[in-house]
Amino acid sequence: MTVIDTNLFIYATLRDSEFNSEARNILASLERWVVPSIVLYELYWFFREKGYRGEDIMKVVSSILNSPRAKVIGDDGKYTKRALELAKNPKRFNDMVILATAEDFKRLATYDKRLKKDAEKLGIKTLP
Repeated sequence: MTVIDTNLFIYATLRDSEFNSEARNILASLERWVVPSIVLYELYWFFREKGYRGEDIMKVVSSILNSPRAKVIGDDGKYTKRALELAKNPKRFNDMVILATAEDFKRLATYDKRLKKDAEKLGIKTLP
């Protein structure tokens, strides 16, 4: 199972993104996606800020929620506590929640170079 960062879903959704094909292929190649609930919130906020209609945003989020590949992970405080330990920059707190989740699963798919570097320091395998 691989933890999926928000940007992978964004690139897979936006047909005109430079990483669209690659992101779609990564998602298709993975048997299971671990989706921290914060990723769904970030995805919703991203498309809302870009001016997408509510029903279009709901389709994107619902397609992930309804995918048999997706395992949505909530947070009973465990990942938030670890994120507080990892967060040196409060602006990156959301990323640290995702990183804390990836620590448990040892795999992370992201295009965020800083998050990749942080993950690799913790021995987490990264894609792409």
